[in-house]
Amino acid sequence: MNTQQPNNVEQVAQTREALPSSMRYALGNADAIPSSTTERMFAANNGNSFSPTTTNEIRIPVQSGEGFLDTAKHYLFFTITNNGTTAASRLDGDISSIINQVRIESQGVELERLDDYAYYHNLHSLWNASYTDRELRNGKAGGPTPAVDGATTGFELAAAAVGNFCVQLDSGFLMGHHKKALPMGMAEFTIVIRLNTAAVALVAHANAAAHAYTITNPRFYCPVYKIEDMNVLNQYKMLASQRGISWSGDTNKLYMGSLTTAAGKQTIQINDRSLSLKGLITGKRPSASYQNVRAYTNSASNLTGIDQYQYQIAGLNYPQVPVDIVIADAATNIGRAYDQCLKTFAAPGFAHSEPLVNRAKFTKADPGASVALGEGTAAGQGVVCIDLRRFDDERLSYVGLNTAKNASPNILEITAGTGMVSSTTNTYAICEAEYTMSSNGSLSVVV
Repeated sequence: MNTQQPNNVEQVAQTREALPSSMRYALGNADAIPSSTTERMFAANNGNSFSPTTTNEIRIPVQSGEGFLDTAKHYLFFTITNNGTTAASRLDGDISSIINQVRIESQGVELERLDDYAYYHNLHSLWNASYTDRELRNGKAGGPTPAVDGATTGFELAAAAVGNFCVQLDSGFLMGHHKKALPMGMAEFTIVIRLNTAAVALVAHANAAAHAYTITNPRFYCPVYKIEDMNVLNQYKMLASQRGISWSGDTNKLYMGSLTTAAGKQTIQINDRSLSLKGLITGKRPSASYQNVRAYTNSASNLTGIDQYQYQIAGLNYPQVPVDIVIADAATNIGRAYDQCLKTFAAPGFAHSEPLVNRAKFTKADPGASVALGEGTAAGQGVVCIDLRRFDDERLSYVGLNTAKNASPNILEITAGTGMVSSTTNTYAICEAEYTMSSNGSLSVVV
């Protein structure tokens, strides 16, 4: 009888024996290719002073030149002046509260459009940020005070005071997957920032009519590196000239809606058309205090009056079983709703986000207007979400639903209870965008 094991079994047994990582002296870091890096500054080309009541749009042209834009390390710089002469104001979140819309354009092509930007930025900063990120946001962008649990309002500007802040843009074009740099040889693009009104950007202590602000010295800073190895550079140029360069990133589209005080079923139209829809995020704010200088317009969201929700896409229910919500302590039921938020806000490659939102913040009721300013502790942070990703692997593209060829209406169906108030809703469709630099340097996008 032959008792000899097959060769493949022997090979498997051999491969199971390996040196521990602490003894693998042959392993080491690879040498970086020769290169040089410098941080470049790009200034607005349509003035130096901006406000919601005068020039309310900032245009910053950016050109990579003979280098690669390392946009994973970019930031915007702003100087803000509180033009109110009688009362202090707080940033409603961080310095991004001044931003109503971001557009990125090149040669007449709109590459990205982010509407109601400040609201989504604040939601994302609450639902996928570590405690380290919170400290960074406070120190760099004038975000909420970390020492105050539940804070949503940021830096306080005294009457006629000036503040200087930096912040990155939540842009799929700039902050693409895998932290890829923007390619060398691309056409010039322009970052267009439209300003929010003072009532939206600021939260006032009192005397709401006396508040205004001015933005000066808007600048875009970004490291640019140049490759000094001619063999590597020539290989890149050959690739770019033959088939162009592509990269991808997560962006979002906004769909506005409203809810009434009527109890029972209510629907919000979404009708998104995307090649890869990764998730839907819906926040609601009371219409009575929406865009009120005494209210948390950008940093507050709530679940008050929502008893149940379910999204319907192409005639199918997402999730299959509706999500029940009870925010009262006596019979609290938020587990499934909270879990959908964790999955929807997760970064590519992760199954769940890192939230700064606990149960108390998730269930907090409408703050209304004219509340005590404090540090933002009166602001709720609850939203409704649906995660539509098939896989969480960051190496895979187009992991969401393809709704581009879907002619059926997409809706959010909400069952309203007796606590519902008239509300404005923002639904952000989180989707993948693929950007391409053609062989002649022109830019295009497919979403």
